[in-house]
Amino acid sequence: MDLKPHRIGYWLTPKFEDEELFRRQLKEVCEIYKKAIHWHTQNIHVVSLNEMTGIQALERIAPSLPMKPRKIELREFEYIRHGTLSLIASFMVATGEVIPSIGSTRTEADIVAHLHTVFNEPPKISGFSSWIN
Repeated sequence: MDLKPHRIGYWLTPKFEDEELFRRQLKEVCEIYKKAIHWHTQNIHVVSLNEMTGIQALERIAPSLPMKPRKIELREFEYIRHGTLSLIASFMVATGEVIPSIGSTRTEADIVAHLHTVFNEPPKISGFSSWIN
């Protein structure tokens, strides 16, 4: 009864040709992250950018049923598929702010537009809707 086949954990076996080079680079990144808050006070910003492609845009055909005491939330099994989206996100290391761009493509032009937004336009504190392309 202790087996839970619905729960899965993942791990990554690193494949580094030069383990020492990797360790030096990792240490350098960690040192930069440590200095990020101090640099932020000098108007120097450390930004980490990442992307996630192929996110399925799904819409459930019926609303979920909320959880209740001793009952889990129930989610409709069937859904409508609206294609895929790509997420480009920048993490402002000193402040923890995440600046997302969501669109149907992930091209060089998309990355450039995202970086333009990150570095040239002040973020909208009210929410993410203004960052969605």
